[in-house]
This record gives sequence, C-alpha cells and structure tokens, in this order.
Amino acid sequence: MSLLTKYTPYYKRLLKLALPVIVAQAGQLTTQFADTAMVGQYGGEDPVPLAAVSLGSSLFLLIYLAALGLAMAITPLVGEHYARGDRRMVGHLFQNGIVYSLAIGVVGTLIALALRPFIGVLGDWMSSPGESVEAVAEMALPYSDMLVWSIMPLMIFLAVKQFLEGIGNTKIAMWITLMGNIANVVLNYIFIFGKCGIEPMGAEGAGLATLISRLGQMCTIIAVFFLWQRLRIYRTFFSRKALTLTHISSLIRIGFPISFQMILESAAFILTSILALSFGKVAAGSMQVAFSIANIAWMITVAIGSASTILVSHIHGNRHTKELRPTVNATYHLGLLWATLMAIVFVTMREPIAAIFTDNTEVIALTAELMLLIAIYQFSDSVQGLSISMMRGMQDVKIIMPIVLCSYLVLNIPIGILLAYHFDMGCHGLVVGLIVGLSSAALMTAIRLRKKVNEAEKI
Repeated sequence: MSLLTKYTPYYKRLLKLALPVIVAQAGQLTTQFADTAMVGQYGGEDPVPLAAVSLGSSLFLLIYLAALGLAMAITPLVGEHYARGDRRMVGHLFQNGIVYSLAIGVVGTLIALALRPFIGVLGDWMSSPGESVEAVAEMALPYSDMLVWSIMPLMIFLAVKQFLEGIGNTKIAMWITLMGNIANVVLNYIFIFGKCGIEPMGAEGAGLATLISRLGQMCTIIAVFFLWQRLRIYRTFFSRKALTLTHISSLIRIGFPISFQMILESAAFILTSILALSFGKVAAGSMQVAFSIANIAWMITVAIGSASTILVSHIHGNRHTKELRPTVNATYHLGLLWATLMAIVFVTMREPIAAIFTDNTEVIALTAELMLLIAIYQFSDSVQGLSISMMRGMQDVKIIMPIVLCSYLVLNIPIGILLAYHFDMGCHGLVVGLIVGLSSAALMTAIRLRKKVNEAEKI
C-alpha cells in the first residue's frame, strides 16, 4: 500500500475540517493584514503610518492571543464529551464557556487600558541615536484604542466559534468571518482614505473598521446560536446549577497552558517588532510587513492544527487509539507540505510581495532580506504548532509551559538580542533568534507527542 493510499482517508478528514477553519482563523489576523497593506499604501513613501500600525497592534496582539489561548480550552473539552454522546455535558460546558469567555474579555480589556500609557512613552524608550519615533507612538494610540474596544465582541464570537468547532462544525464561523473580512476591507477603504464624505483617518480609520467588523461578527454568531434549531438541544441544558467552579476550573486547567504558550511565542514576535524600532522607522515597518506576510502563511498551519485538535479530541473521547498515529502523521504531512510551498514563495516572490504593502524602496529591500530568514523557520514553526495542537486534543498541555519557557525565554530572546546588538546584525539577528527558539520548540514538542502516542497505543 502506497503512502498516499494509506493516508488519503486521514487527509480528507483533516481537510474537510481545516478548509473552513482556514478562512475563520485566517480572518482574525487577515484584518491585521488588510490594515497593514492599506495603511502602507496610505502612507506611500512615509514609513510612519506603517510603523504606527506595527506598534499599535503589538500590545493588543499579545492580549488577544493570550485570550484566544484561554478560549481554545472549550474545543477539546466539548469535543471529548461530544464524541461520547454526552449532550448534557456539552451544553453545560458551553454555558460555562460563555461565562468564562466574558470574564476573559473583561480582564483583557482592563489590562489593555492599563497598558495604554506604555505606547505613549515607547517612542522615547526605543528611539535610536539621532532618530526619534515619537510620531509613530502618537499615531499608534488612536489605532490601539479602537482595537482595545474590540476585545469583548471578539471574545463572545470566539466562545461560540470554539464550541462549534468542538462539535465538528467549522463552516458557520467561516462564513461569518468571511463576511466580517469583506466589511473590514470596505470600511478600511472608507475610513483610511476618506471616502463617502468622511475625512481621511489613516491608521485610526483602520482601527475603527476593525472594531465595527468585529461587532458585526459578534451579533451574527449570537443570532445563529439562538435561531439554529440544531443547537436547541444544547440550550435546553442551560441552568444556573450548571454554572460551577468545577467546569470553569477544567477550562482554566486546559486553557492556561495553551494561553501561556501563545503568550510567550507571540511575545517573542512582538518583542522582535518592538526592538526593531530601535533600528529606525524603516526597520520597524519592514518587520511589520514581513511578519504580516508570515502570519497569513501561518494561518493555514493554524487551520490544519485546529482540525487535528478536533479529530484527536474525538479519538481521545472514543478511545479509538488505532486512529491516533495515522492522524498525527497525516497532520505532519499536510503541515510540512504547506511549509515547503510557503518557503519557496517567500524566497522567489519576496520583493513583489513586499511591494504590495508599501512604495518605500528601503522598506521593500529590507523586507525582502527578512523574508529569506522567515522562509527558514517555516518548517520548525509548522512542526511545533501542529504538535501543540494535537497535544491540546489529548489534553496534554502542562508540559507545554516548560518547553516554551526554554525555547523562547532561555534561547530565542537572549540569542536574538545578542546577535542584533552585540554582533551588529540588527533586524536580521532578531529573526535568527526566532529561528533558534522555534526549532527547539519543534524538537521538544514532537518528542513529547510521539511519547504520548506510544503510551496511548499500549492502553
């Protein structure tokens, strides 16, 4: 039996779930892609608006990913009980998941508001000799404010989305996110460039467009939940007694390590973007463009990983251990195939892709150089992301924390800073640090997942 024939059923299962998630997951960060591209075109030769979007989104992205990690606990827990046919527990978990997500949204908004002054003084902290980036920080504030107020509607949307993924439905969030993305691009055009009688708002307009589109997504998915008859059975199990600390603690137990991993990994990328400010506005803008491009590629890996979380959680719930190893292998095959394709695109098309975002020749040139390094880490980023997704499906998440501590705090950030400043490699050194951190995370998570699969097969 050929490799393709052996794994074809598993590829089909993964892709059936992953294709809608590609749109849904990518939508959360393609809004940032649209903001970056359209603000870059608005700025033209001036790199300040582009750098402002980079700075304004950095702190928000850290908070958003931390909240997303916590919300992701809903999917494997719901998936496990859904596979066992326990609809009552699924309904109880969803009800607790809504309360849990609302609490996360409130805390996330308060933290973002508390960190707002940090953006205002960041220009002074990160100014390079002879070049101030105060104008970048000043322009970043109104953009960041709009993103902060979008946290709560985003968390409500995510609560329902993660629940739907747990019961194997990935299409609803796909269509809602797709509509939200279209609305975001149209509103970007109106607010950034000043159309339909509105004054040009630049970066602030991009933030306003994002806020409005996320409010629309929230309202739509709430309407679907209450109007779709298939979900009625889960609503019938809602009750005050179902809200318990036991359920909330189960969500926290799974969600906290996931969130911790996402915080540290995203912090490594965000810190890299912030440190790039010390090398000037061109460096900051180039890093923003390079990471925006990489994020779009990463979203496909996230989609495959989300599909694997759903399938592995169902396998875990049904105790169908014979299906575990081929599902894991098929996930790696698809992820590495995509990583290879993206690496080739990043190397061969780096300058034309960079030119989509800005007319500044210096930003285009530096972005093209950074894309060569980003092409290298596509493979390790794919392996660590997919391994963690499958570990999440098996609810093996505690081990993730020491792995990411070692990978990002011990290796990635110190090595990146050492290369950037001591060896005068600048932005290139910061990205090399990311390569080291992601590679170590890939190795350790893959070893751990293999061990858990071997243990499951012996049961």
